[in-house]
Amino acid sequence: MNEDQLKTFLAVATFKSYSKAGCHLNVTQPTITSRIKALETNLQCKLFSRVGHEIHLTQESQLFIDYAKNILIYMQHAKQIKTIVKEPIIKVGFSPGYSMSFIVKLLKTIKEAGGIDIHIKEGYDSVNLNERAINGELDLIFSRVVLPASQNFVSEYLFENNLVVALPKNHPLCTKKNLLLTDLEGETIISYRRGSTLWQLIDQQLLGVQGLTRIDVDNNEMLVQAVRNGIGIGITPRLGVDYSYKGDIVTKSIEEINRIPNRVYVQYRKNLHIDKIAKKIIYSIISHRYANSLCEPDNQHVDNQYS
Repeated sequence: MNEDQLKTFLAVATFKSYSKAGCHLNVTQPTITSRIKALETNLQCKLFSRVGHEIHLTQESQLFIDYAKNILIYMQHAKQIKTIVKEPIIKVGFSPGYSMSFIVKLLKTIKEAGGIDIHIKEGYDSVNLNERAINGELDLIFSRVVLPASQNFVSEYLFENNLVVALPKNHPLCTKKNLLLTDLEGETIISYRRGSTLWQLIDQQLLGVQGLTRIDVDNNEMLVQAVRNGIGIGITPRLGVDYSYKGDIVTKSIEEINRIPNRVYVQYRKNLHIDKIAKKIIYSIISHRYANSLCEPDNQHVDNQYS
């Protein structure tokens, strides 16, 4: 069993065609046939059956698909061993709903571990981050969706990162004790990555709010700066607003928005290289969360003004 055979098997399973698999892999159809036969001999089972001109997966091949994908990932990681030992690298991914202080704290923690190159990558949303982790692009991620049960990853719940409404300090709603969804009528709502899974949930709650003007930006930092400059009202996770905005922004809760689930999970690949610093990162981020977020404590609805 080798890498070419596994890639060929997955291509045939995807396209349900030897010829299309050959075009995809840029090899001849006889090569495809030879590789599949060799793999079937190795596994001692039939992987595909023909009914007329159609290719069908056998029960054995359906079970083998996940194994083949994982084996290829392991092979790819194995090729990186020499590089990891010589020049250790950790690839960290996070969604756009975090303040700059969160990211800076993350960088400092990894730097303090010493001797590690850092690649920080922002995912479109948690679903995108999970896919990239499974595909081997990322070693450690902060996401709101737990990865499927796997022997390759550790998943640990950190805390709830509830959504809050961010207001410019002089906005009329800042003086109101309790906000309702109807209070947002006629307002300019600033969002980031509105096509993401999280924002789809937010938009469901905003459906009945009349007269909204919408501005969508690329990430949380742009959202906070827009709010800070009085352009509109932002909706963001509480970790998206911290002490760096003291005096400029007021955060408030709206019950329907606040109860949208937005848990933070740290999920990392199982290997000695990652495990050595994962615990340090977890401890550091939890400490940062409670030391730097000025939003109300979990499960309480207390307004906070940065003054």
